[in-house]
This record gives sequence, structure tokens and C-alpha cells, in this order.
Amino acid sequence: MQARLFDSLWEAVVHQQGASPAIRAGDGSVIRSFQDIESERVEWRSKLSGFKAGDCIVCTLGNDPALPALVLASWDKDLVVAPIEPDLPKGQLEGVLQLTSAQALVGTSRIQRLQNKPIAWHCPKPDMLKMTSGTTGTPRAVRVRESHLLADCRNICATMGIAPGDVNYGAISLSHSYGFSNLVAPLLFQGTQFVCVTDLMPRAIYHSLQHSGATVFPGTPALFQALASLADADELKSLRLCISAGAPLSPQISRQFSRKYRLKIHSFYGSSECGGIAYDRTEDVELPSGFAGNPLDGVSVVRIGYDRIAVEGENVSDGYFPHPDEAILNGTRFVPGDIVEWSDRGMRLIGRVTDVLNIAGKKVHPSIVEEHLRKLPGVIDAVVFGIPSAIRNQDIVAYVACSAPVSRQLLENHCRNELSSWQVPREFRILCELSVNARGKVNRSELAKSYLASEAENSGHS
Repeated sequence: MQARLFDSLWEAVVHQQGASPAIRAGDGSVIRSFQDIESERVEWRSKLSGFKAGDCIVCTLGNDPALPALVLASWDKDLVVAPIEPDLPKGQLEGVLQLTSAQALVGTSRIQRLQNKPIAWHCPKPDMLKMTSGTTGTPRAVRVRESHLLADCRNICATMGIAPGDVNYGAISLSHSYGFSNLVAPLLFQGTQFVCVTDLMPRAIYHSLQHSGATVFPGTPALFQALASLADADELKSLRLCISAGAPLSPQISRQFSRKYRLKIHSFYGSSECGGIAYDRTEDVELPSGFAGNPLDGVSVVRIGYDRIAVEGENVSDGYFPHPDEAILNGTRFVPGDIVEWSDRGMRLIGRVTDVLNIAGKKVHPSIVEEHLRKLPGVIDAVVFGIPSAIRNQDIVAYVACSAPVSRQLLENHCRNELSSWQVPREFRILCELSVNARGKVNRSELAKSYLASEAENSGHS
């Protein structure tokens, strides 16, 4: 069994912190001490005793405070852990289990053994599989080792000034790369405690930020806008650092939040393939939408041509699974699918190379939604595209051609039955037929431009 990088670090944390709070609830009460996590780690290790080195377990704990102990115990057993959201639709969950050839589905109350053939991993064996669509929209996993997670954690903590004495506020998903890197890894690496949040209503978040003692808040533009819109909220005494990722932060949200709470929101740019890439270190709240700042400490960003970048550093993961794409990710270099505009102040993200839609940090290819819409009786065809959103990076619009009367509500209900809530289009337009270009193809970018132009014209006449 390979030496575990986190072991010596975690051992030192437990030795120093012991009975001190490690994970808090939203009201500030202690859910786990560091010693509690260590004891829970031993319990999980016993529960996982029937698995063999290299087996993959898909974890659906979500933001359960048991997740750090489960991760540690999985690595004790030399297992590959794949954290995912607990509420994935059945079809997507089955796809993940098949892709990872998982030996178990681990939830909060049970471990479900699966009869998949274990993967014969070639060196280096991953310690974690991060589920992502990469730059193509095709579901796949990123092969990550502890060394990548540790390098990313160090880069984030050093760049953002996150210290062992800080308290991270955990409103984002621990299963997502952003949540794991900013919440779980600092706990294991240097003993930075975090608040485990379950109620994401804006008023509840505001009150728990007041009472939990949180000093660092990694969030999303949508969360910050919701807090900025609260009528009678005006003070967050303990909070000193706000970080936004998952979608470009709009100047309007930045200004509104700063005026209300007298706190700057710092934009953070990262990906599942390498963790953190860039960070806005400035105190300027008047920055353009999509501003990502400059590379994190420990991260090298190389310009490719006019508007692309490559990321290099010890945080870059080994590659994709099951189908490698070494032109994009090869263990030493990652080429994101973002179009980047450069200035003296830093990077600004202005779009995506592909048609993949980015909804608040979660990616979906339009074909997934289109295929589902076509299953509804009366639907002839559908085309889905994204339009800019100040809150979620992009919103989804669907043009649907129907041969029989179909209502907008019926289309929405049909999507909500099988798709994740964030994959459901915000707007449906029902047509007799879909327009095509001279080659007989639908051009999503042109449809998006036409849609935005018509919206602007309609708003001008109102």
C-alpha cells in the first residue's frame, strides 16, 4: 500500500486539535471534534473491510459531516472514492455506477454492494474520481491522486490566506471539486474547521453566518445575490473573506453585496481537472463580469494563441477515465475549454469553446436536454442553447417544434421528471418548425443571438 500524504498531516492535526471543534452546525454547535472524525474513520474502516485495494466506491453522502472520515477510511483501504450528489436522477446515477464500475454505493445509512468487475488500474492508481463533463460534454471521470488534492489545497490556502484558525462556511457541495478543495481538504491538511449547512434559504444562511463564527465564505454568485437582496440584513461580524466560483460574478452583485455588508467578493476560477487556477486578489468591486484575476500561488498558466490557456503544476490530475484525452489533460498540463481575454490586471473569462452549457459551475451538453424533450409525445424536434445569466453563468432556452398541442407547463413537468433541476430550461418557445441554416443544420450560437436580440427589442417596446 502506498504511503498516504494526508496521514502525517492529519495525525498532526488530531494531535494538536484533539477535542477542539472540527465541524459545526449552522447555529455554531459542534457536530464533530477532530478526535470524533478520527474515531469515525476507524468505524468506516471496519464497514469497508470487505473491499479490496483498487475497488471503487461511489459516495452519495452529499454534505453529511461523515464525509471527511469516509474519505480517510477509503484511502486507508486503498480504495478509489467517487463523491457525487445524493439527489442525482436514477438514469444519471446508473451512468456513474457503470462508468466507474463501482463495487459499492455508499449512502448515509447503508453500503450497497454492487456486482461490477473491478477496474484493473494502471499506475498511477487514482485515489479519487471526480465526475465531470470535461470540455466536451460527455460524462467522464477525472483521475485524481492525493498529491493533486494536497497541492491544490496548499495553493488555495496560501493564495487566499486561509489559515488553520479560520472557520469555513460550507454552503457549497462537498461532492463538487470546489467544495472538496475549499472545505474538506483544508480540514484534513491543516485543521481548518468548517460549518456544515443544510438549509440554503437566504435568511437561514444569513442567520447561520451570524451565529456559526464563520470567517471564510466560499459561495456562488446566486448565493451572494440572495444575501444581498435581504431587506433587513446589514452585518456579518465574524466574516472576513468571501469567495465566488461556479459562474462569473457580475459587477451588479459585487456592488450590491459590498454596499450591504462592506465585504468584497473575490472571484475564483477552477476546474475538476486541476482544482484552482486563478483568483482575484484585488479589493476592487468594480471589475467586469468574468474577471478571474491571476494564477494561484503554485499554478503556472501558459497562454496558447490569442485566447486560450494551459494550466501546469502539481495540482494537475493524471487524466480522464475511461477515455483519456491527452491533448486536453495529460498529468502535467490541462487545457480548459474557456475563451480568455487578457489585460494588465489579469484574466477574464468571456465564453466557452464548445457548446457545453455551464449552469452555475455544473455542465450539461444541450443534446442531453434535447434528447429528453424528444421523448414527449407531440414533440417533433428540439434545440437547446444557453444565454448569459448574471446569476448562473448561463440559462437554458429550449425551442421545441410540435405536431400536436403541447403546453409550456407540460414541457417543464416532463423535464423535471427525469432531469436535474438545474438542467430544466428556464424558457420554452413552442414552434411549428425549427429554423436551419443553408447547410440544413441548426446553429445554436445564432439562435442565441437571435433570441437575445428579440428580447432586447421586446423590452424596448414595453
